[in-house]
Amino acid sequence: QTDFEYISKNFDRLLGKPGVKAILVLDRETGNVLKTGGNPELFRKESSESSKPSISNDAPSEGTAEPSTADREGVVELATLVWNYVNVTEQFVQDLNKEDTARLQRLRTATQELVIITDPRFILAVAHDKPNSG
Repeated sequence: QTDFEYISKNFDRLLGKPGVKAILVLDRETGNVLKTGGNPELFRKESSESSKPSISNDAPSEGTAEPSTADREGVVELATLVWNYVNVTEQFVQDLNKEDTARLQRLRTATQELVIITDPRFILAVAHDKPNSG
């Protein structure tokens, strides 16, 4: 069983975890969106003029409605941000130690947390509510 098969198999379970807002799975080489789930409102953002990865037409959509154009653009927008962040972080790690690699990245903002797991074939990003810090 490949890592992607494992993620696909457990996608709904992960999406159902308390506080999870959205999940994004990207192709590691191209940044193309392989699979998404969660609240499409999280993906809505002002459009930008930067070059963007695309949503794969090969991704299965088992019984789900086709996302609206705004939702699709928001997903691509978020994918671009995640993919760029991962690449910059990977370069930073390589500059520190050429034999090392970033496997897990955690970014906490005032309102949410983004956990990013990288693999040679894909990037998994999970956005969830920021944990309460007691």
